Amino acid sequence: MSSMRFLLILLLGFFFFGCSDTSTQIEQHEMIVNPKTLVYQHGDSVKSLSITHTCTCPFNWYVTVTPANGVLKDTSGLGDNTSVPIRVVDRSKMTSDTLLTTLVINGGSYGIDTVAVTVVK
Repeated sequence: MSSMRFLLILLLGFFFFGCSDTSTQIEQHEMIVNPKTLVYQHGDSVKSLSITHTCTCPFNWYVTVTPANGVLKDTSGLGDNTSVPIRVVDRSKMTSDTLLTTLVINGGSYGIDTVAVTVVK
């Protein structure tokens, strides 16, 4: 078997079956997001979010502002990050003095979590 074919089969195995632990100990595979709320007072433009996971497998994540509002920006990353910047990009798009919204963090096979966000104009 050619090395390219072997690599393709190996990558497909990780994609379809994820990471496995061959020891007798059961390992939890989950995403950990902290904090669960972000509050932007007047003048605050960036807060940090920690997005990590509980094993050594490859890990990527996507942060989606729900509903999309133009005030906050979606972001994504690869691997653990304890200081993901979540930026207020345009307060002029706020339709009231306070915006209540949600960040949906999708970690693929590691799960989905949410963060409640309050932005004060």
